[in-house]
Amino acid sequence: MQESEGSQLEKALRLQAGRIGFEAVVPNPKLKLLDQVREIMRLRHYSIRTEQSYCDWIRRYVCFHRMRSRAELSPGEAKVEQFLSDLAVNGQVAAATQNQAFGAVEG
Repeated sequence: MQESEGSQLEKALRLQAGRIGFEAVVPNPKLKLLDQVREIMRLRHYSIRTEQSYCDWIRRYVCFHRMRSRAELSPGEAKVEQFLSDLAVNGQVAAATQNQAFGAVEG
């Protein structure tokens, strides 16, 4: 991972930590994306089912956009909206399911 990608991830994590009242937790940069998500969720004492669910939503989001690198994840607001719209239209999911997916992807 490049220096700029690492600093972007750290900045995003600090912002998220500030919103939910946690100290910033910086994952091991040598781990893959989902392993980093698992590491953070375990440090924050999320339940194993929540961890599994969030990792599944993140995996589905990445597959939906056919992303190959972390750099493709960055400008994500329009991508998240497109993913959630596709869930509602083609996946025919409930609003609560969309909210769960949004929480996992926006993190």
